[in-house]
Amino acid sequence: MFFIDRIKSKPLAILFTLAFIGLMAFLDYITGTELSFSVFYLIPIALLAVGRTSSKRQIIIISFIAAACWYFVDVQTTSYSHQFYPFWNANVRWVISIAIGLLVSNFREKHDQLEDTITKLNYLNDEKNKFIGIAAHDIRNPISGVYSFSELLLDEDKSKMNDEELEIVKIIKSLSQEILDLIKNLLDVSKIESGKIDLNYQRQDYISFIKNLLKINQLLATPKNISIKLESKHIELTTDFDAHYMSVVINNLLSNAIKFSEKNTVITIKISEHNNRVLTEVIDNGKGIALDEQNKLFNYFQKSSTKPTDGESSTGLGLAIVKNIINNFKGTIGLKSNLNEGSNFYFTFPVKND
Repeated sequence: MFFIDRIKSKPLAILFTLAFIGLMAFLDYITGTELSFSVFYLIPIALLAVGRTSSKRQIIIISFIAAACWYFVDVQTTSYSHQFYPFWNANVRWVISIAIGLLVSNFREKHDQLEDTITKLNYLNDEKNKFIGIAAHDIRNPISGVYSFSELLLDEDKSKMNDEELEIVKIIKSLSQEILDLIKNLLDVSKIESGKIDLNYQRQDYISFIKNLLKINQLLATPKNISIKLESKHIELTTDFDAHYMSVVINNLLSNAIKFSEKNTVITIKISEHNNRVLTEVIDNGKGIALDEQNKLFNYFQKSSTKPTDGESSTGLGLAIVKNIINNFKGTIGLKSNLNEGSNFYFTFPVKND
């Protein structure tokens, strides 16, 4: 920021500006018409306008003083056929000085208002994240109880219930699971937006890590008879990453691929390395996503018109969480998809965390 903006006292700011104008007048006077410093009279006025201690009244007064000095030097160093001309020039210069000063002052005020608005929005966002975190934690406990009791009824008392009662308990279990998933995602969003992600980078084999996650997700894909296979020319690929948050990314992408894939199909996860960056692709053979919907999918609570193939639910939070995590990994994420041709969700991250 300009030096004048660092001066907190109004008198000091005005004295600095007047001294600057005096210096310009002196230089203008001793150089005469051979080297005119006329335009430089505008500099102290602009600097004063930038300073947060200045007012519009001060700008007008200082502009008048600058125009008067300008007029005095002009009369002393230049010969005119009539006194009207330097007087006219001085008034024009005064108007120009006021206009420039007020324009700079208005710009500074708008800038300050924008900074205040950003500060308030950041505060409100932090409060929102705190509220979401508290509310989600408070809701999770009773919902977990509902889910556990419904699971207990299905495991131990299934034979004591008729078909209608059994169906109701299954619905209770399914709905409570959906709520728990939503709460988990909300907590992840709250943590990410509040900047509380503490990445624990470790040097480890990415291929082995992915294989372990595929075993878990294959169990989830089995009811739809979907196979998940890994393709990579690398037997091992040692990279730096946080295992917990990377598993959130992979599990989200594979979960979506399973939801939107038809039964009896194959999901492929490809891993390659280019220019010291790891490329991971999750490719399904589902219904695909319309081009005009693809850019929105990585925003919170955004869903595509494509529906899960077996009635699965979606909160619209998973991809937004994934994008934020990948950004924290200093990576990029994207999507390639056409309707009825499947989807390819891909992301990259550096091999080494420098």
